[in-house]
Amino acid sequence: MTPRTEYPARVADLVVVGGGLAGLTAAALVARAGRTVVVLEGSKAIGGRAATQARDGIHWNLGPHALYCRGHAFRILRDLGVPFTGRFPDPGRGLLVEGESLFPLPSGAGSLIATGMLSIREKWRLARFLSGLGRLDTRRQDEIPLRDWIRQAAGEGRLAALLRTLIRVSTYADDQERLSAGVALDQLRTALTGNVWYLDGGWQTLVDGLREKAAGWGAEIRTSAGAESVAAGAGGVSVRIAGGETVRGARAIVAVGPAEACDLLLDLAPGSGPPGWASGRIPVRAACLDLALDRLPRPMNRVAFGLDRPLYFSVHSASARLAPDGVAVAHAMKYLGGGDEPSPSDARAELEAWLDRVQPGWRAHVIKSRFLPSMTVAHALPTAEGRGLAGRPPVEVPGRPGVYVAGDWVGGRGLLADASAASAEEAAGRVIEDLSLAAARPSRRLSHA
Repeated sequence: MTPRTEYPARVADLVVVGGGLAGLTAAALVARAGRTVVVLEGSKAIGGRAATQARDGIHWNLGPHALYCRGHAFRILRDLGVPFTGRFPDPGRGLLVEGESLFPLPSGAGSLIATGMLSIREKWRLARFLSGLGRLDTRRQDEIPLRDWIRQAAGEGRLAALLRTLIRVSTYADDQERLSAGVALDQLRTALTGNVWYLDGGWQTLVDGLREKAAGWGAEIRTSAGAESVAAGAGGVSVRIAGGETVRGARAIVAVGPAEACDLLLDLAPGSGPPGWASGRIPVRAACLDLALDRLPRPMNRVAFGLDRPLYFSVHSASARLAPDGVAVAHAMKYLGGGDEPSPSDARAELEAWLDRVQPGWRAHVIKSRFLPSMTVAHALPTAEGRGLAGRPPVEVPGRPGVYVAGDWVGGRGLLADASAASAEEAAGRVIEDLSLAAARPSRRLSHA
């Protein structure tokens, strides 16, 4: 048996495990504060689910990505000086689809009044809801399943279907039986009051920008450096890497999914960690068909939402620079509920039929396509049973002093990328504070001598 090679230990103020959006954000924040940082990413490239595939000038995110303009990620990226450009979605003649019926997507008060989709009573109830959404105390709805809230607020007709659709689009989740109504309403409010951006060049621009900022402030970012364990003690933390190397630091931020975090933190195996880590979590998933078309058969049909089925279509290149001139980059997606496990062939067939409905003749114009049958949108659905965001684990790891976690499943702020960025910000702030306090202790002892 070949003896295992031992490498000299590396030392840093902070070791970040995971080079996705949360890990890179945390690394940049701590490095900006003048601390030494090492980022360890197990894959050959950084970015995780924020990575963008670029071929022949066509940029595909991992499914349809949107950056919420009033979300935590937007704010933190701007604060860090990460450069990115984008625009609001351009829906053209947006559609709502119910069976064989096509309704124009209301874009304002005038079109809402004119739509034949809703009854007069439903229009009145929707207008009242939208006018009061900004003042709504959503925390009172945290432990109410979305299904129950919609039934009480809108009944069972098309207004209820429209609210389900709007919330599904803003949360990326189709699990109204378990999703916290308070969390869903928060996310809908963020979407309606601030809109979203589709990013030029895809989300890879954020990944590259965070890497450049972190590296510019001195962070070391290593790929193909998969962590095997993270241990904490009185002398700091140590991260064991596949191949034998140990990276030591004063603090660590573990920015990976909950199951992997449990595995890394030694005896925190799935099911034995804090509630919300791995046991009982409900991942948010979707099936997505990504397309590059030489033209759109129906060029004004740039957005479509299913009223009676959890389906989505959007032409992101109508707003963002994602392809050469004349090429349309579009996404057709099915939101998968907690118990929804369609076969890949069935999911693809349903999405292709959906495209036949909203872009008839699309098949003759495909340049490239990619099918993702079950991509992870978020690691854990905020449930009513789990008290919404209050049920997510905090950034501190119980029994692991100096070790923090970050990701879309951590902390009490935001969903999706906003949760990743917000938890990274909180964990980075705790690390900076810890290191400052540790540095100040010797000087205080001297002053009392």
